[in-house]
Amino acid sequence: MGLLKTDYKDDVFEGNRKYRLTQDADGNTEIQDVTEYNQQGDTFGAEDINNLTRAINQIQDFISVTLPAANWTGTEAPFVQTVTVEGITETDKPDQGIIYPENCTRAQQKAINKATGYLYDLETGDGTVTFRATLKPTVDITLGLKGVN
Repeated sequence: MGLLKTDYKDDVFEGNRKYRLTQDADGNTEIQDVTEYNQQGDTFGAEDINNLTRAINQIQDFISVTLPAANWTGTEAPFVQTVTVEGITETDKPDQGIIYPENCTRAQQKAINKATGYLYDLETGDGTVTFRATLKPTVDITLGLKGVN
């Protein structure tokens, strides 16, 4: 289940809302809703707003992760590399995209694309991401991960 509630309900009633005004001994007036509801609706409060903005931020923000060519382990597939990623949790399912180095040449881009094509699995843990590859990448790969808490 995601962070955002998806089953909000509206108030359902006939006619207009009804209110009762009462006054206490100090002269303070209280408004009491006395509407007869067929269905009581949901409130939308600070927790809902915070969950909504957190989800939007996850879509917009990304975390940069570098997979050095020298850090792949294994002598045969799957080749594995686990990196520390602050803030990621076991339940995160991030999207990934390539981040090319500044002033990347066409040859470097081709090598990075080829190496990235070897990646076939990404497993999140609390504070870690484990990548698996069919062949051992021979160049460093930098990925942007979106959808991290």
